[in-house]
Amino acid sequence: MEKKKIVVTLAGNPNCGKTSIFNSLTGLRRDVSNYPGATVEKVSGFFEYQDYVIEVIDLPGTYSLSAYSEDERVSRHFLIYDKPDIVVNVLDASNLERNLYLTIQLLELEVPVILAMNMSDMVMRRGFEVDYQELSKVLNSPVVPTVGDKGAGINELKKEIVRLFEKCSEACPRVRVDYGPEIFDEIQSLETLLREAEGAFSAYPSRWIAIKLLEQDPQVIRLFDPVPSRIKEKILNRLNFSREHLKAHFGEAAEVMIADRRYGFISGIIKTVRTILHQRDDISDAIDRVVLNRVLGFPIFAFIMFLIFKFTFAGAAPFIGWLSLGFERLAGFIAASFPENIFRSLIIDALINGVGSLLEFLPLIMFMFLAIAFFEDSGYMARAAFLMDKFMARFGLHGKSFLPLMISTNGCAVLGIMASRTLENSKDRLITMLITPFMICGAKLPVFAIFIAAFFPENYAAFMMFLLYFFSISVALASAWILRQFVFKGEVEHFVMELPPYRFPSIRGVFLKTWERGVVYLKKAGTVILFISVIIWAGFSFPIGAPVNERTGVEQSAIGRLGRAIEPVLKPLGLDWRAGTALVSGVAAKEVIISTFGTIYSLQDGEEESLEKHLAEDPFWDPLKAFSFLIFSLLYTPCCVSAVVFFKEAGSWRWTLFLMFGTALLAWIVSFVFYQAGLLLLF
Repeated sequence: MEKKKIVVTLAGNPNCGKTSIFNSLTGLRRDVSNYPGATVEKVSGFFEYQDYVIEVIDLPGTYSLSAYSEDERVSRHFLIYDKPDIVVNVLDASNLERNLYLTIQLLELEVPVILAMNMSDMVMRRGFEVDYQELSKVLNSPVVPTVGDKGAGINELKKEIVRLFEKCSEACPRVRVDYGPEIFDEIQSLETLLREAEGAFSAYPSRWIAIKLLEQDPQVIRLFDPVPSRIKEKILNRLNFSREHLKAHFGEAAEVMIADRRYGFISGIIKTVRTILHQRDDISDAIDRVVLNRVLGFPIFAFIMFLIFKFTFAGAAPFIGWLSLGFERLAGFIAASFPENIFRSLIIDALINGVGSLLEFLPLIMFMFLAIAFFEDSGYMARAAFLMDKFMARFGLHGKSFLPLMISTNGCAVLGIMASRTLENSKDRLITMLITPFMICGAKLPVFAIFIAAFFPENYAAFMMFLLYFFSISVALASAWILRQFVFKGEVEHFVMELPPYRFPSIRGVFLKTWERGVVYLKKAGTVILFISVIIWAGFSFPIGAPVNERTGVEQSAIGRLGRAIEPVLKPLGLDWRAGTALVSGVAAKEVIISTFGTIYSLQDGEEESLEKHLAEDPFWDPLKAFSFLIFSLLYTPCCVSAVVFFKEAGSWRWTLFLMFGTALLAWIVSFVFYQAGLLLLF
């Protein structure tokens, strides 16, 4: 017999452990895509329980359903229109004040809700005791204590999902916030008029629509566009009267009073269900007094970033050496086993020396991801955003801009640009998207690593990467200041952020994040990079006016001639046609810079050596030229995928072209100044 299906949605605040609940429920069986019509990532998975197949959909982490940011809009739209059977609201049980605000909004949507009280093991440690049975009675919703990263309470949660689904097939209980008689009367008056709209709002609970109208929710007000003008005018006139009446009565706007009553309701709940066992100085507060100290905070942050780079290079070095030796021996074996022809060239020059040069640095990527995941899950990265808020405000950036910049540094500029959707203000968001490509993303990391290894002493590797990292931040901040002063004038909005408690990261969770990010990198290397590497090899292997097997014919090839054509533009930066060719190919994907160099040197020299050795032994290069190349690589035109995502997010060709050509011009100017100044100082 075919099993019945239940659709479950996970909703919760950021840092509530929602991902650990998702992983424990689905056993890591996940599918990642985008919500229809949005760039917000959709994560879904499945598990079977009793006679049901249960699909779990993980909504973006959000503090409310006010629908000001894209995350909030997507979450609310999904809950209303896709109508999941069950909503599992994941809460940080040790921080009910913050988490219950979203819970109240979910209950007002009249959806069946289960409260997963996650991190329940932290409650006693923080000196509290929560009566979960009483909380379930007050909210008329099932409550299940869980510890997601340890799998505690997951079986009970599965059982409760099935039980509530079967119960709500008949009638689902509802809970309503008591907003007081004055607000209640205005809600009822609006509800009565809404019923005259004859189904225009049938997808929404009428009470919820009325509350959102009083809150002046812009998305709800837009729903009136197709409503007949007579009814529309009648409802909006009543809305204006209701808002003015409430303001006259309370002296505050209706949305302020509604939020105040919600928090009052939450306060009453907490007094009912939570008992303070003993007052204690929370360990998170004690640590914060040090790491958020106005004097020590920034040096500690800089030291942690240096440690991350030190750990990355030191940990990855042996693995990089083994992979490099392995690819050299593989190339030597192929060269000795097969006659010299176009197919052997394809395998050695394009696949092994092209893609292989990139794959050698997979350990570097993995160790970087591992270190970043550790600090993310520990709670420190949220502190870093909080710490950087005031500093970034001096440059015209919102505190939330730190998150996209960090995501770009930890993985990909594409993800960083998409993460900017958490900024409500369009100016703040566009500035953030414009500077995000300056970060040293995972694609640029191998480029920096191989040039640093080739031209700088090994014990300086972490310091050089640290220097480049802060140089990238400096350029991003300076660019943001210029944009804010001359293009996007206006005050920066205030930044309010709830800091999660410190916790020792789950080893399983940290390795899962590292693995997932590494798989994305491998997929890119095995598909996009492989394809582009073969195209580049073909462009080099069929010289114009020279035999295929003549090594000097590389410069006469179609791509070689392109490199020669742009060489005069790059010569003042200390770069030659090979660097120009690599940079042009890097517009497709930054990793291709490495595979392009690998293919060029393999075709020119015909020796099965690592790219690092080729670069170090090439008399053309020196540390000054290498650093000039790294500066240009850091700042110039973002990859094509980033540009496409930027266009989708910004919705403007004008700003997309500005990003593509403006960054190239900036890269040329900065590299020119650095290289020419270096020549003056050295000679």
